Amino acid sequence: MSRIFEITETVSQYASKGDIDLLNRAYVFAAQAHADQRRSSGEMYITHPLAVADILASLKMDVATVATGLLHDTVEDTHISLQDIQDRFGEEIANLVDGVTKIGKMHFDSSEHKQAENFRKMILATAKDLRVLLVKLADRTHNMRTLGFVSKEKALRVAKETLQIHAPLAHRLGIHWIKQEMEDIAFSYLDPEGYEQVKVKLQNKLEFLQQTQSNLEGLLQEALNREGLDATVQGRMKHLYSLHQKMQRKHIDFEEIYDIVAFRLIVKDAAACYHALGMIHSLYPPVPGCFKDYIALPKPNGYQSLHTSVIGPDNHRIEVQIRAESMHQHAEDGVAAHWLYKGAGGSSNKRELLWLSQLIELLQETDNPNELMESVRLDLFVQEVYVFSRDGDIYALPRGARSLDFAYAVHTDVGNHTIGVRINGEMKDFQTKLHNGDQIEILTSADQEPSWQWLKYVITPKARQSIRQYYRRQEQETSIQIGIGILKEVLSSDPPEEILQALQCDTLESLHEKIGKGDISLDMLLKQLADDQFTQVKMKCVRGTYMYAAHCCCPIPGDSVLGRMITDKGIELHYRGCQTLSSLNKYRWLEVDWPADRDSFYFTGIEVRAENRRGMLSVLTGCIAEAGSGIDDVKLDQRPGEMTVLCILVSVHDRKHLASVLKALKALDGVVTVKRQNNVGLGENHVGFAEGSNQGIADRFRDMVAKGRRSLFKAKK
Repeated sequence: MSRIFEITETVSQYASKGDIDLLNRAYVFAAQAHADQRRSSGEMYITHPLAVADILASLKMDVATVATGLLHDTVEDTHISLQDIQDRFGEEIANLVDGVTKIGKMHFDSSEHKQAENFRKMILATAKDLRVLLVKLADRTHNMRTLGFVSKEKALRVAKETLQIHAPLAHRLGIHWIKQEMEDIAFSYLDPEGYEQVKVKLQNKLEFLQQTQSNLEGLLQEALNREGLDATVQGRMKHLYSLHQKMQRKHIDFEEIYDIVAFRLIVKDAAACYHALGMIHSLYPPVPGCFKDYIALPKPNGYQSLHTSVIGPDNHRIEVQIRAESMHQHAEDGVAAHWLYKGAGGSSNKRELLWLSQLIELLQETDNPNELMESVRLDLFVQEVYVFSRDGDIYALPRGARSLDFAYAVHTDVGNHTIGVRINGEMKDFQTKLHNGDQIEILTSADQEPSWQWLKYVITPKARQSIRQYYRRQEQETSIQIGIGILKEVLSSDPPEEILQALQCDTLESLHEKIGKGDISLDMLLKQLADDQFTQVKMKCVRGTYMYAAHCCCPIPGDSVLGRMITDKGIELHYRGCQTLSSLNKYRWLEVDWPADRDSFYFTGIEVRAENRRGMLSVLTGCIAEAGSGIDDVKLDQRPGEMTVLCILVSVHDRKHLASVLKALKALDGVVTVKRQNNVGLGENHVGFAEGSNQGIADRFRDMVAKGRRSLFKAKK
């Protein structure tokens, strides 16, 4: 258990001018607030804030951050308010505590939704002050250490979340010891059998590995001294989860892992790093393809080092990392190693925190909680490939990324308008995977728009979210325009503010969108306006642009129709006698006056009974064409007694135009009856039609007759 005097002593060693009295006051305040609380382990609750503060002090964080560690649970778990924190400890610490505090008083649809919103709040607070995330990681580290005292169900949930979210966040910040500790503990709960297997196998080889480590440390140190290099050699064992991952990734057994022990050479500066590299390669042959220069090309979290693998004594493969002292400090503690404060904020290498700005952009564009957490997990679990733009700028992308991922990494507008890509000067398709050192040139056009097919070719959360967001905006704009058009035709002025509130719309634009999507029906709107018996609302003169005929009954202007709102489309109109209305009785139906538009055609069905005569089909289609109508589909049913029934889908302006078509057909010799059919199975998605409907069937039939082929009607004997 950490004690407050140990924490204050640690802080005073690296912050001699720090306000130690502030830490003591924060401890007393937190101890009183948590006085009646106990942890699941049975310990006094104050042991947890003390442990969090101790972790922050080990990272050499400033006094305000360590104090926040002591106070971080007071607002969430006690009667203390955020205003109390601000009154006693100032605005800076109050803001940090608020950033760490979970959203506890809001209602969420699911645990995933709650997790997403808590994560969103934490990251947005981190954007203002990175110390929020450091406190949260320290908090989670101690919670993981005491995970054995909670229920199995909770332990599994916390371990899974830690492995998916918090450990990758620690990696992104470069705090590798926290990442490794979290991973090993989570591994022990999520896969206890696998954890024990790796642990036992490591223990069985521990004596041999320690002896090997000691021998190689001595050999490397002696070689460096001979070269006059001031260097320190450190051997280390890989942690259990990384060994397990390597076994899974490469499909190998534990005995096949040759680099369980790795060595670090810590030298004075970058120049000495390359000197030491040359010395190591002169002593032992390097393994081809196993050299990485993270000094020239640092990782996105700022990590710098030279990595190489060599064949050492007794053909023992050795992994060696060479870094300067400053690089080593950063590799251990990440951004916390060089945190410089200016007033209430902090400054760090902007490139190291580029991932944070990208993550914030992702959070601001994503509303769906499941989609958000999926994207966050994908964005945090990343092994980088480094590519260059045409201008020489370096971009770190996940392994397996393609050209469209690069285009969206440059800028969303570049991605949206991409028409082609050159990789190393050669034209490539969107499916080509990128490799280290590739030079990418993106070709764009202002007329290009994203395609849903692009989601097959991208893997980065930013690219996927940008494509989805583009289409959501298009759908939203369409819905708003539909809603505006409908309201203008139905209402003489905008509805009052009280109506917007009653319909749970914050703005008039929100009302337009919900009407356009069908979330708010017009009878709901007009009921609010009239405040009485609008069970059936009569809509007058709504433009045909926002209305369309249902395929099942094919109504036309002038028919008695009922309408229902369809999301992102408008009002779907059904003939009042349509047989499918009964199956759609869950919808609220609107009575609609549907005015004719002489510039538009509408499809409807007619049934013609005619004698089987050679060329009769040609006569019928010609008559329909002369009446100013067209044929979209035909269904034939030959009956006994030299009679054929034709169901024809014709295009007309309105009921008056249809009447003239029916009259012309009735006047033909050989036509027995002609009548309107509203439920004859004509139109889209119905069975019984020749292939190629809606592609000029009538014209093809005329061609067949003209060429003298056999008529579809039997020749009359």
